Amino acid sequence: MKVLIADDEKDVRFLVSKYLQEINKDIVIAGYASNGEEALEFCRKYKPDIVISDIRMPYMTGLELLEHIKKIDENILCIFISAYTDFAYVQEAIKNGAGGYLLKPIQKEELAECVAKMYGLWKKKKREKGKIKLLETELSKLKKEYLNQWTGEKEENQQRNLSIARAKQYIEENYQQNISLEEVAGNVFLNKNYLSELFHKEVGCSFSQYLTEVRIEKAKLLLRETHMKVKEIADMTGFDNPSYFIQVFKKTQGCTPNEYRIYEMKCRNTKS
Repeated sequence: MKVLIADDEKDVRFLVSKYLQEINKDIVIAGYASNGEEALEFCRKYKPDIVISDIRMPYMTGLELLEHIKKIDENILCIFISAYTDFAYVQEAIKNGAGGYLLKPIQKEELAECVAKMYGLWKKKKREKGKIKLLETELSKLKKEYLNQWTGEKEENQQRNLSIARAKQYIEENYQQNISLEEVAGNVFLNKNYLSELFHKEVGCSFSQYLTEVRIEKAKLLLRETHMKVKEIADMTGFDNPSYFIQVFKKTQGCTPNEYRIYEMKCRNTKS
């Protein structure tokens, strides 16, 4: 479960992060924001599962942030942090779809209770998405059978392209997991050996090479746009361990993840 922590006080961000990692090992701190605009931009790019945000921040209030987030993805859950004097704002936020609130100073037990509730909602939404995906997969299977029955060579070529597109989409949605060629083939209703041949023919590389390319590109994005540790990025992009991630990154990019981050920061500073 990916969490964004947004607060203009660095100490609060640190405390919430520390508590979260102690509360639930399934929680990944996806990023931090020091104001409303940063939080909104992060949500647009990475779509975290939960946003824990101060109700009052520079440039944008929590209510405004919530309104924008719901337009991006209504499934993103929000927890707001407030002082007693801001309680009217919190009531309005809950009315507009916020999942919970915490009063300052933050207590670990209260945060744990609120996060447990959000974690339950998140798991429920994942199950619902899984059911929808299963239904879509069954519909796709029926469509494939229909096409195989009534179409000729041109349609078969289109179906092969569609299978590759679906395989790529499945990789894009699940690259963080330990997915295999056999798993992807099952989700696009193809024999794994046939899918392997299709990848070589249509994509120009093997399945494993393509999966690695996707993971490395996601890792580069996180290195450029977040302050996450290399270990956290390796975990979020599906690599077994940080050492292997660094090895693959250096082999494919010609430099280590930290060297890449430093270079990108220098380029950004030069442009500014």
